[in-house]
Amino acid sequence: MVSAGRPARRRFRHGAAVVGVIAASLLMAAPAHGATPDAGQWWYDAYGVDQVHAEGLTGQGLKIAVIDSQMNPDLPVFEGADLTIAPGAGCRDAEPTTDQLNDHSRHGSTVTALLIGNGTGAGAISGIVPDASVTFYGFGDKGDDCVQTPEAAEAGLSPTGWLFQRAIDDGADIISTSQGGGASNYEDLAVVAEAIARQIPIVAATPNDGITGAIFPSGYSGIVAVNAVDQQQQLFVTEMGVENAILDTTVVAPGGPFPSIGAPEGTWDDSNRTQGASLATPLVAGILALTAQKYPDATMNQLIQSLIHNTGPDDHELSYSPDNGYGYGVASLGHVLRVDPTSYDDVNPLLDKAVQQPTAEQIATAMAAVTGDAPATSEPSEAADAPADADGSGMGTLLVVGAIVVGIIVVGAVILTIILVRRSHRTDREGQS
Repeated sequence: MVSAGRPARRRFRHGAAVVGVIAASLLMAAPAHGATPDAGQWWYDAYGVDQVHAEGLTGQGLKIAVIDSQMNPDLPVFEGADLTIAPGAGCRDAEPTTDQLNDHSRHGSTVTALLIGNGTGAGAISGIVPDASVTFYGFGDKGDDCVQTPEAAEAGLSPTGWLFQRAIDDGADIISTSQGGGASNYEDLAVVAEAIARQIPIVAATPNDGITGAIFPSGYSGIVAVNAVDQQQQLFVTEMGVENAILDTTVVAPGGPFPSIGAPEGTWDDSNRTQGASLATPLVAGILALTAQKYPDATMNQLIQSLIHNTGPDDHELSYSPDNGYGYGVASLGHVLRVDPTSYDDVNPLLDKAVQQPTAEQIATAMAAVTGDAPATSEPSEAADAPADADGSGMGTLLVVGAIVVGIIVVGAVILTIILVRRSHRTDREGQS
């Protein structure tokens, strides 16, 4: 099913900032024109997805927002899927969908199919959560030329922040984005803080080019940052010849080589091998969705806790490396499904990244807005807690003492100033002799 949703936006007070949108790109191999590729979805067998689906875990009841460039919702792979296209692109003068094959539409179609694909058409991609409800929010095909829409400008948001806000307002349970880059403004960070407060995990792809600096959104606090590994659980090697070890990665997941939908210089009926963090990201979003379906009493914070505690096939102590590119380890569908996450703390465990954005204050403000509680304040001083005399003389005494102390300080400052000025003048004169 493909339908059009109703856009939603939220007003903010600060000015606009435009952010360039750069895909966490698929690394494409040579196209296989007119060829029918083999299944190629080794991740599907490795995760035992058929068995998980046979147990009734298919993502039913979960709402996933996919924020990407562009897609073709009329492809055979989406027939029968619960797919909604949010109207209006994130970039001005762009469209979220197209029937034309280009790098943007191929990218968005492929990552969406990894969630809800039915296994037909080019690439024969079967999704990890075929019964989930997916809403696609597209930037369009503008790439680095992406300019915010008037609605985003009015809200003071970048294109990315504006799409995040729409997904939050539309009731997404999980946000999956294989896009990243540029910078964020204060209002974008307020949106991320709101997602953290509302416990809407943002699952975001890391870069594929070996850049170790944090980018928005994957490198920011509270975000599930996903890197990719191959079938041997090795990080991919970049074009620069180095491992793609990205700082502050949360987990890694299978990222190819997988078959794509469409191929460069080809048609929608062609496919080629693709790899990268873009492909790993929807799989991690799917793992969270399947775990949420199995353990409906768990909070999303607890699901993130389970994701990082239960990496790999076997139980182990929590272990993390901020700089080896693996983070907490290889995301494991079977492992997280074995463990009841309700025993974990109901706290987002990803708030201590190197980039302390959004700030603790922004998150506290967002939490207060969501819960209706006042933001936490500093502890009152002992003086403030001390009871006043019944006749008010205690307060009067404090005021008198305070006035005396201030007077002493002022007199002392005047005397010190006179002494220093005299010394300064003497020094000046000595230097001129």
